[in-house]
Amino acid sequence: MIKLFFETLSMIVIGLVTGAFAGGLVFGKGMGGAMIGGGTGAALLALLTMLFHFMKWDKAKMKYASTSLLPGALIGGSQLLGFGAKGAVIFGFCNAIIYSTLIHKMVENHVNKERYVLYHGHYLILFLLGSIGTFVAINVIGIIDHLVNFNKAAMELPFYLTNLAVVVVALLIYATGLLIKKRKQETWPQAVQASRNMLFILAAIIAVLMVVFTCTHLGMVSLDGVVRRVAGLVLPYGVGVFLPLSFGYLLASNKHRPVMGAVFSLVGGSMILLVGISVAPMLLLPGSGLMWAGLVIGMVMMMLSILSMAKPETHLFTGCLIIICSILSFIGAAGGLVVGGLLGLIGGTFIAAWNGVLSKTGSNDHDLSKRPKDIPTVNSNTITG
Repeated sequence: MIKLFFETLSMIVIGLVTGAFAGGLVFGKGMGGAMIGGGTGAALLALLTMLFHFMKWDKAKMKYASTSLLPGALIGGSQLLGFGAKGAVIFGFCNAIIYSTLIHKMVENHVNKERYVLYHGHYLILFLLGSIGTFVAINVIGIIDHLVNFNKAAMELPFYLTNLAVVVVALLIYATGLLIKKRKQETWPQAVQASRNMLFILAAIIAVLMVVFTCTHLGMVSLDGVVRRVAGLVLPYGVGVFLPLSFGYLLASNKHRPVMGAVFSLVGGSMILLVGISVAPMLLLPGSGLMWAGLVIGMVMMMLSILSMAKPETHLFTGCLIIICSILSFIGAAGGLVVGGLLGLIGGTFIAAWNGVLSKTGSNDHDLSKRPKDIPTVNSNTITG
C-alpha cells in the first residue's frame, strides 16, 4: 500500500501540472481554467492509478502516456511550429501514443538486458525533466532564430560549397560510426554490413538537405522557416526524450564504473572552465587571477572525471580530489557561478562513495584456469591366479 500511495502521489502531481497547463494556456481560460484543469487532471490520474492497480492491468503504459502529454503539448503549441492550441492537443496525444508503445517497449527491453534501471520516482523524473528540457530547448531555438539569419548565410555561401560541406560532414559521421562498428566486428566487410542502415539514413538526409539548399538559392523556400520548424520539432523532442531517460542508463552503467558522479563532475568542471574563459573578465578586474584559476581547476576536474571512468579502482582518490577542486573553485573561480562548484561537489561525492563491482579476474583464478586437467586413473587389468 505504501508503494501505491507514492505512485498515486506522483501521478497526482503529473495530472495537476498537465491539467493546469491545458486549462490555463491551451484552452485559454486563465487562472480559473488552470485551477479546474489541474484539479480534474489530478483526480483523473489518481483514479486511473488505483483502478489499474486493483484490476491488475499494465500501469506502465498509462504512466508513460501521462508523463508525455505536457512535453508533446509544449512542442505542438510552440510559436516555432505555429499550430496553436490544435497543435498542442494533437502533439500531446500523439506523444502519449508514442511513449505508451515505442518508448515503453524500448525501456522494457533495455531493462531485461540490464542496460536500464527503473528507479524510485522514475515516472515523475521523466515528466519533470522531459517538460523542463523541452521548454528550455524551445526557448533556446527561439533565441537562436532571432539572432541568426540562416537564409542570408546560405545565400552568401556558394552553392557548391554548401553541398560539399554537407557531404563532408555526413562522410565524417559515417566514418566514425564505421570505426565504432569495426570494434565490435572481426572484419571490415562485416562492419560495413552492420553500418548499412546508417549509410542509407545519411544518404536520405544529404538528399533532403541538397534539395532544401537548392530551393533556397532559387528563392523558392525560406531557409529560416525550414530551420525554425525542423529544429523546433526535432531538438525539443530529442531533449525531452533522452534527457530524462539518461538517468536510467547512467544508473545501469554505474554498476561497473562511477559514471553518474563523473557526468556531474564533467558538467561542473566545464561550467567552471567556461566562467574562467568568458565570464571572469566581466566579473573582476584584469589580473585578478580568476581566469587562470577557472581554466586550471575546470580542466583538472574534467581530467579527473574521465580518469575515474577509465580507472574505476581510483574512485576514492579521484573523488576526493574533485571535491577539493570544487571547494577551491568557490575561492578562485566563483564556483562556476556557484552551480558548477555544487555539481562538482555532488559528482566528487558520488565518485568517492561509489561501491560498484570491478570486472577483474584474480591472478590465482587465472593460473588455475591455465592448469591442465587431472588425468583420470585407469584400473590396470591385472591377471591373478
